[in-house]
Amino acid sequence: MPIDQQNSETSQNGSLRFDIPWIVLSLLVTLVAAFLRFYWIDLKPLHHDEGVNGHFLTRLFRDGVYQYDPSNYHGPDLYYISLLFTKLFGLNTHSVRWSVAVFGVLTVVLALFLKRWIGRIGALSGALFLALSPGMVYISRYFIHEILFVFFSFSFVVAILYFIERKKAGVFATGWMALILMVCFLPPALQLPGMLVDGNSMQWAFSMGIFAIEAVLVFLVMRMLLLWDGGRPIYLFLASASLILLLATKETAFITIGTMVIAWVCVSIWQKITALEGFRSKRTGLLWIVQLGIPAAAALAIVSYFEELSEGYERLRDFFEYSKSGDQTWVFYGIIFLVLASALTWIIWLTAEQFGTKEEDAGEFDEPSFSRFRKAISSRIDLVLICVGCAFVFIYVGVLFFSSFFTYPGGVIGAFEAYAIWTKTGSRDHTQNGTFAYLRWMMETEAPILALAALGSLMAWIRAKHGVALFTGLWAFGLFAAYTIIPYKTPWLALSFILPMCIVGGYGIGRLLNSPDVLPKLLGGLLGAAAVVILAFQTYDMNFVRYDDDRMPYVYAHTTRGFEDLMTRVKQIAEASGKGRDMKVDVVSGDYWPMPWYLNDYPNTVYHGALTDSSDAEVIIAGKSQEADLGTRYGTTHDAVSEYPLRPGVDLILLVRKDVKGGR
Repeated sequence: MPIDQQNSETSQNGSLRFDIPWIVLSLLVTLVAAFLRFYWIDLKPLHHDEGVNGHFLTRLFRDGVYQYDPSNYHGPDLYYISLLFTKLFGLNTHSVRWSVAVFGVLTVVLALFLKRWIGRIGALSGALFLALSPGMVYISRYFIHEILFVFFSFSFVVAILYFIERKKAGVFATGWMALILMVCFLPPALQLPGMLVDGNSMQWAFSMGIFAIEAVLVFLVMRMLLLWDGGRPIYLFLASASLILLLATKETAFITIGTMVIAWVCVSIWQKITALEGFRSKRTGLLWIVQLGIPAAAALAIVSYFEELSEGYERLRDFFEYSKSGDQTWVFYGIIFLVLASALTWIIWLTAEQFGTKEEDAGEFDEPSFSRFRKAISSRIDLVLICVGCAFVFIYVGVLFFSSFFTYPGGVIGAFEAYAIWTKTGSRDHTQNGTFAYLRWMMETEAPILALAALGSLMAWIRAKHGVALFTGLWAFGLFAAYTIIPYKTPWLALSFILPMCIVGGYGIGRLLNSPDVLPKLLGGLLGAAAVVILAFQTYDMNFVRYDDDRMPYVYAHTTRGFEDLMTRVKQIAEASGKGRDMKVDVVSGDYWPMPWYLNDYPNTVYHGALTDSSDAEVIIAGKSQEADLGTRYGTTHDAVSEYPLRPGVDLILLVRKDVKGGR
């Protein structure tokens, strides 16, 4: 039975009943997520990582070539997913960022599928927190791997839950399975025409014929799967596909997987302990220990780290007081209020658990467990077939992507080499941010989510029966601890634990609003409203105002908006010179990413990365640090026109050949 009593999709007579309020509110949350992720998506210039990803995609788009290199950035699935969007909408900033933004929206939608385990209000609240999270929105508007990583980690969990719970595959699961099968059948349609026939028109017709045959095969396979136990095994096949796509996105997947396994083991152990008769009889005493122990531990921590906490308090206040968009101390005090209110709510809720009206669950909870997972497989033959099927999906999809659709076998070997390389990177690069960088960044941009996640996790710990909520809390703070320990720290890695934090935070709000006591209800509504207001403002501020302000955590070595003025000026000069896109451009600056993306239609652009002895190019782009040598190298042929910022601490100089019209 569900957490919320209204969380039923069927009426008492068994007929389908549409939950209109749920549908309307779910659509509203999804629309908010879509608007924040798609609106004015080209507002901020590309980050240099986006430029590098764009370089790989451009080669794949134009030449059909991509080769996975474990030492060179991350996994292959981003490029092939984006390739579909660029084939449909063209090779441009909109299409590549749309390919990521759509998964940002789907991540929010997936949260709504947890209604069965965290309640209707919990699922809506968690989805809304995901929709409004400043980091989730900011990175969803980025052409990098992180949002895909978050989506596949989440889809893996949801697929496992639905395999245990559902008897029949739903529309969404069927659609995703069909899409994965179509991708698996793509290689013949992509490769055979070029091998067997000549001429573009003949190859296109041949490809369409093969594609039609493959569509029929997919239909037959899907029909067979849907007849097998109502399509229930589809969920495990989706989990297997999600797992390998997670590994094909970023090498940090093993940290997420390991944390999930540990969280599941901890939940299983804790639920067994709390189910013991002796434990039940001593539950009241335990609650007293918790009620006194946690405040005592907090007080001890405050006394022990008073100086550090005072420094952090002042630093956080300065962050909001001296922001580039004006004094935002109201946000600072709102965060302090929310943190203190969350602590007070925990005390009040725990007291209600001891002395108040007991919050009754709407029936028995069939929470996920290994025994229920095993019972979901009806026979030994099904067990063998499902294991073989999952292994096949995992291996085939992995080889498909890492081998660049069977065109580069070396990529499969590279998939294993990547982890040794990342282990070295994790202890060497991006270590300057300090041990508690994630705590600082979270307090600056995601404080409501952090506070509510802590509250929801503690509530789930007491309500051990709610295993999914407890698992999510352990997943969230387990990853938070793991990434805190690892020296390598970049802001976008935080999305991996912000996802489960949003979910368990939503669970906490749901528990409060479902409480039979008035005070927890009021506190739940107050906390939820305060969180939404703060998150909505910070999301607007970060994504539409201060998107290139390097004081903002997610704005990490980001390209400044003035760089786009340089690209616009270069294109104006190209038109005025009469050469158009055939104009020569020599880039002698050592720092130039994401420039190749902006000039990918200018084939005569050469990226030297260092000063040349001379140049006959119409335009030269040099670094500010090279200014002293520009006169002796290019002074007789070119004029320095103006300076433009690339990113904080890096400026560029535009030089135009003296005889070029419109150069000034």
